[in-house]
Amino acid sequence: MVQMRPNHPEPAYHCGRLLAVLEQIQRMAIGANISSTVVDRFYGTASTAPASVFGRLLGGAQPHLSKLQRDRPGAAYALQERLEDIMAALPGFPHTLDLKQQGLFALGYYHQRAHDRAQARAARSAREEKTDSQ
Repeated sequence: MVQMRPNHPEPAYHCGRLLAVLEQIQRMAIGANISSTVVDRFYGTASTAPASVFGRLLGGAQPHLSKLQRDRPGAAYALQERLEDIMAALPGFPHTLDLKQQGLFALGYYHQRAHDRAQARAARSAREEKTDSQ
């Protein structure tokens, strides 16, 4: 199975990963009752013209991170660390993405989501095993 590639050479891939993490930050801060997520509103622009939207999205994530820092500091720390890792892989936000790069953006987005879901499942299993053994 293909896995997330944190060392992928293409910025478009990391832009997709970044959008997935920003969505996760929003969901954790607001909860499941979001009428429209950052992905619902900005996927199209983020996948074609990342430079025009990611500054605004990162600015919008800061209040969510502050809320998480107050309510769930461990989650806030983990998400902030993911943001930093992804941003370290980006030399800058590309102005536009061609069709091949848009495909890489989608791969990055879905690879990050699958990776995060697998980590959550593993953590849940570890907690259940610990509870069962006590």
